[in-house]
Amino acid sequence: MSTDLIKTVRKYRSLDDKLKELNHEAYRLREERKIVELEMSDILKSTTYATIHKLEIKDDNSVIKIQRPDMWSKPWSLSVKDLKEYTEQFWSSSHPKNAEECVKYIVSKRKNELIATDFAFTRVSLKEAENATA
Repeated sequence: MSTDLIKTVRKYRSLDDKLKELNHEAYRLREERKIVELEMSDILKSTTYATIHKLEIKDDNSVIKIQRPDMWSKPWSLSVKDLKEYTEQFWSSSHPKNAEECVKYIVSKRKNELIATDFAFTRVSLKEAENATA
């Protein structure tokens, strides 16, 4: 093997090892953040905080946006299995049989399942938060 290939393979291995370490650390930090989010959720369930929808962090000019249970929808996703199930239900229903009605049926079925039952938190810069509400 050429020395160029050997050097490149070693460089690749080194970078790959670093990425694996970073991914492991990112996973650990996400788990830790999830625990803190659960703690925040428990606190924010109190009626004392029922009207709070964002938390401003003055020292770094960021905002934690709070999405409350039953007040937001999870991102849309649909597995092939669910698509098959919904289309079978549609075709055996009394709805008019056309593509537009089929899509409406699937959206209406899926919509209720996507309503979140838990809190969600997103931290953004204060400027981003202001632009989102403007």
